Amino acid sequence: MTFSVAGRCSATGAFGVIVTSSSPSVGARCPWAKTDVGAILTQNVTDPRLATIGFSVLENGFDAQSAIRSMKEASPYPEFRQIAVVDSKGNSAAFTGSKALGVHGEYCDKNVACIGNLLSDDTIPEAMGREFLRTEGKSLTDRLILAIEKGFQMGGELDQEHSIGLLVFTDEPFPFVDLRVDYSDNPLQDLKKLWELYKPQANDYKVRAVVPELAPSYGVKGDE
Repeated sequence: MTFSVAGRCSATGAFGVIVTSSSPSVGARCPWAKTDVGAILTQNVTDPRLATIGFSVLENGFDAQSAIRSMKEASPYPEFRQIAVVDSKGNSAAFTGSKALGVHGEYCDKNVACIGNLLSDDTIPEAMGREFLRTEGKSLTDRLILAIEKGFQMGGELDQEHSIGLLVFTDEPFPFVDLRVDYSDNPLQDLKKLWELYKPQANDYKVRAVVPELAPSYGVKGDE
Protein backbone atom coordinates (compact mmCIF):
# COMPACT_ATOMS: atom_id res chain seq x y z
CA MET A 1 0.00 0.00 0.00
CA THR A 2 2.99 2.23 -0.64
CA PHE A 3 5.12 3.59 -3.46
CA SER A 4 8.32 5.56 -3.12
CA VAL A 5 11.53 6.98 -4.58
CA ALA A 6 15.04 7.16 -3.14
CA GLY A 7 17.47 9.40 -4.98
CA ARG A 8 20.92 10.95 -4.95
CA CYS A 9 22.03 14.20 -6.57
CA SER A 10 25.14 13.44 -8.60
CA ALA A 11 26.25 17.10 -8.49
CA THR A 12 26.06 17.64 -4.71
CA GLY A 13 25.94 14.16 -3.21
CA ALA A 14 22.69 15.00 -1.40
CA PHE A 15 20.26 12.20 -0.63
CA GLY A 16 16.48 12.24 -0.53
CA VAL A 17 13.47 9.97 -0.20
CA ILE A 18 9.76 10.44 -0.83
CA VAL A 19 7.00 7.96 -0.03
CA THR A 20 3.21 7.87 -0.10
CA SER A 21 0.60 5.43 1.19
CA SER A 22 -3.09 4.91 1.91
CA SER A 23 -2.03 4.35 5.52
CA PRO A 24 -1.57 7.32 7.88
CA SER A 25 1.85 8.73 8.84
CA VAL A 26 3.92 6.85 6.25
CA GLY A 27 6.73 9.37 6.80
CA ALA A 28 7.27 8.00 10.30
CA ARG A 29 8.12 4.46 9.14
CA CYS A 30 9.47 4.24 5.62
CA PRO A 31 11.83 7.04 4.41
CA TRP A 32 15.40 7.28 5.71
CA ALA A 33 18.50 9.21 4.63
CA LYS A 34 21.89 10.06 6.07
CA THR A 35 24.44 12.64 4.93
CA ASP A 36 27.37 11.15 2.98
CA VAL A 37 25.99 7.66 3.60
CA GLY A 38 22.85 6.91 1.61
CA ALA A 39 19.08 6.72 1.32
CA ILE A 40 16.92 3.78 2.40
CA LEU A 41 13.27 2.81 1.99
CA THR A 42 11.58 0.24 4.25
CA GLN A 43 7.98 -0.61 3.35
CA ASN A 44 5.23 -3.17 2.60
CA VAL A 45 4.82 -4.84 6.04
CA THR A 46 7.25 -2.31 7.45
CA ASP A 47 10.13 -2.93 9.84
CA PRO A 48 11.83 0.46 10.37
CA ARG A 49 14.67 -1.19 12.31
CA LEU A 50 16.12 -2.48 9.04
CA ALA A 51 17.21 1.03 8.07
CA THR A 52 19.66 1.17 10.98
CA ILE A 53 21.23 -2.08 9.80
CA GLY A 54 21.45 -0.81 6.24
CA PHE A 55 23.15 2.42 7.28
CA SER A 56 25.67 0.52 9.41
CA VAL A 57 26.67 -1.55 6.39
CA LEU A 58 26.97 1.54 4.16
CA GLU A 59 29.01 3.43 6.77
CA ASN A 60 31.53 0.59 6.77
CA GLY A 61 32.17 1.06 3.06
CA PHE A 62 29.92 -1.61 1.57
CA ASP A 63 27.60 -0.92 -1.34
CA ALA A 64 23.82 -0.78 -1.77
CA GLN A 65 23.50 -4.47 -2.67
CA SER A 66 25.44 -5.44 0.45
CA ALA A 67 23.11 -3.29 2.56
CA ILE A 68 20.07 -5.02 1.02
CA ARG A 69 21.60 -8.43 1.68
CA SER A 70 22.32 -7.58 5.32
CA MET A 71 18.84 -6.17 5.89
CA LYS A 72 17.30 -9.35 4.44
CA GLU A 73 19.50 -11.59 6.58
CA ALA A 74 18.71 -9.61 9.73
CA SER A 75 14.96 -9.90 9.27
CA PRO A 76 13.26 -13.11 10.47
CA TYR A 77 10.47 -12.32 7.97
CA PRO A 78 12.16 -11.11 4.76
CA GLU A 79 9.27 -12.39 2.67
CA PHE A 80 7.09 -9.58 4.07
CA ARG A 81 9.57 -6.77 3.36
CA GLN A 82 10.13 -4.39 0.46
CA ILE A 83 13.32 -2.35 0.74
CA ALA A 84 15.54 -0.15 -1.42
CA VAL A 85 18.93 1.53 -1.03
CA VAL A 86 21.00 4.17 -2.83
CA ASP A 87 24.59 4.44 -1.62
CA SER A 88 27.19 7.23 -1.61
CA LYS A 89 28.50 6.28 -5.05
CA GLY A 90 25.04 6.21 -6.59
CA ASN A 91 24.75 2.43 -6.66
CA SER A 92 21.18 1.28 -6.09
CA ALA A 93 19.48 -1.96 -5.13
CA ALA A 94 16.05 -3.20 -4.11
CA PHE A 95 14.35 -6.31 -2.76
CA THR A 96 10.70 -7.38 -2.75
CA GLY A 97 9.68 -10.33 -0.61
CA SER A 98 7.42 -13.11 -1.86
CA LYS A 99 4.55 -11.92 0.35
CA ALA A 100 4.57 -8.34 -0.93
CA LEU A 101 1.04 -6.98 -1.15
CA GLY A 102 -0.88 -7.00 -4.44
CA VAL A 103 0.71 -5.80 -7.65
CA HIS A 104 4.26 -4.73 -6.86
CA GLY A 105 7.39 -3.63 -8.65
CA GLU A 106 10.85 -2.14 -8.36
CA TYR A 107 13.28 -0.17 -10.49
CA CYS A 108 16.96 0.62 -9.96
CA ASP A 109 19.34 2.79 -11.93
CA LYS A 110 22.30 5.04 -11.18
CA ASN A 111 21.38 7.35 -8.27
CA VAL A 112 17.77 6.16 -7.97
CA ALA A 113 15.70 3.27 -6.60
CA CYS A 114 11.89 3.05 -6.72
CA ILE A 115 9.60 0.45 -5.19
CA GLY A 116 5.86 -0.02 -4.78
CA ASN A 117 3.16 -2.45 -3.71
CA LEU A 118 -0.63 -2.64 -4.10
CA LEU A 119 -0.06 -0.71 -7.30
CA SER A 120 -2.60 0.02 -9.98
CA ASP A 121 0.16 -0.52 -12.57
CA ASP A 122 3.36 -2.54 -12.11
CA THR A 123 5.31 -0.14 -14.36
CA ILE A 124 4.93 2.76 -11.90
CA PRO A 125 8.34 2.25 -10.20
CA GLU A 126 10.17 2.36 -13.54
CA ALA A 127 8.22 5.42 -14.69
CA MET A 128 9.06 7.25 -11.45
CA GLY A 129 12.72 6.34 -11.76
CA ARG A 130 12.92 7.52 -15.34
CA GLU A 131 11.21 10.78 -14.39
CA PHE A 132 13.80 11.30 -11.64
CA LEU A 133 16.62 10.77 -14.14
CA ARG A 134 14.94 12.97 -16.76
CA THR A 135 14.80 15.95 -14.38
CA GLU A 136 18.50 15.99 -13.51
CA GLY A 137 19.60 19.58 -13.04
CA LYS A 138 16.63 20.57 -10.91
CA SER A 139 16.83 20.58 -7.12
CA LEU A 140 16.75 17.14 -5.52
CA THR A 141 13.56 17.97 -3.63
CA ASP A 142 11.77 19.06 -6.81
CA ARG A 143 12.96 15.95 -8.63
CA LEU A 144 11.60 13.66 -5.93
CA ILE A 145 8.22 15.41 -5.98
CA LEU A 146 8.05 15.23 -9.78
CA ALA A 147 9.00 11.56 -9.71
CA ILE A 148 6.31 10.53 -7.25
CA GLU A 149 3.79 12.76 -9.01
CA LYS A 150 4.37 10.57 -12.07
CA GLY A 151 3.25 7.61 -9.98
CA PHE A 152 0.08 9.44 -8.94
CA GLN A 153 -0.65 10.32 -12.57
CA MET A 154 -0.42 6.64 -13.54
CA GLY A 155 -3.00 5.62 -10.95
CA GLY A 156 -0.77 5.16 -7.92
CA GLU A 157 -2.00 2.78 -5.28
CA LEU A 158 -5.21 0.79 -5.73
CA ASP A 159 -6.57 2.39 -2.57
CA GLN A 160 -6.56 6.17 -2.13
CA GLU A 161 -3.30 7.68 -0.93
CA HIS A 162 -3.65 9.52 2.39
CA SER A 163 -0.15 10.30 3.65
CA ILE A 164 3.21 11.32 2.21
CA GLY A 165 6.69 11.98 3.56
CA LEU A 166 9.67 13.83 2.06
CA LEU A 167 13.18 13.82 3.51
CA VAL A 168 16.34 15.41 2.08
CA PHE A 169 19.86 15.51 3.58
CA THR A 170 22.54 17.75 2.06
CA ASP A 171 25.89 18.53 3.76
CA GLU A 172 24.83 18.68 7.42
CA PRO A 173 23.92 15.82 9.78
CA PHE A 174 20.35 17.11 10.10
CA PRO A 175 17.65 17.21 7.41
CA PHE A 176 17.59 20.08 4.95
CA VAL A 177 13.94 19.19 4.24
CA ASP A 178 11.67 17.07 6.43
CA LEU A 179 8.01 17.49 5.44
CA ARG A 180 5.08 15.21 6.12
CA VAL A 181 1.36 15.06 5.52
CA ASP A 182 0.09 12.44 7.95
CA TYR A 183 -3.50 12.17 6.71
CA SER A 184 -5.25 13.96 3.89
CA ASP A 185 -7.57 13.34 0.97
CA ASN A 186 -4.95 14.91 -1.32
CA PRO A 187 -1.53 14.37 0.27
CA LEU A 188 0.55 15.18 -2.81
CA GLN A 189 -1.05 18.58 -3.35
CA ASP A 190 -0.77 19.34 0.36
CA LEU A 191 2.92 18.42 0.31
CA LYS A 192 3.54 20.59 -2.76
CA LYS A 193 1.93 23.53 -0.93
CA LEU A 194 4.14 22.87 2.10
CA TRP A 195 7.24 22.77 -0.09
CA GLU A 196 6.35 26.04 -1.81
CA LEU A 197 5.97 27.61 1.64
CA TYR A 198 9.17 26.11 3.03
CA LYS A 199 11.39 26.30 -0.06
CA PRO A 200 12.33 30.02 0.28
CA GLN A 201 13.17 29.48 3.97
CA ALA A 202 14.93 26.11 3.86
CA ASN A 203 18.48 27.48 3.62
CA ASP A 204 17.75 30.12 6.30
CA TYR A 205 17.05 27.37 8.82
CA LYS A 206 20.33 25.70 7.91
CA VAL A 207 22.20 28.99 8.43
CA ARG A 208 20.48 29.53 11.79
CA ALA A 209 21.77 26.17 12.94
CA VAL A 210 25.34 26.51 11.71
CA VAL A 211 26.19 30.25 11.75
CA PRO A 212 23.31 31.97 13.57
CA GLU A 213 25.05 35.38 13.60
CA LEU A 214 24.63 35.42 9.81
CA ALA A 215 21.01 34.31 9.86
CA PRO A 216 18.35 36.58 8.41
CA SER A 217 15.57 38.04 10.54
CA TYR A 218 12.89 35.66 11.69
CA GLY A 219 10.26 38.15 10.62
CA VAL A 220 8.10 37.60 13.70
CA LYS A 221 6.84 39.94 16.40
CA GLY A 222 9.58 40.84 18.86
CA ASP A 223 12.39 40.06 16.40
CA GLU A 224 14.36 43.29 16.08
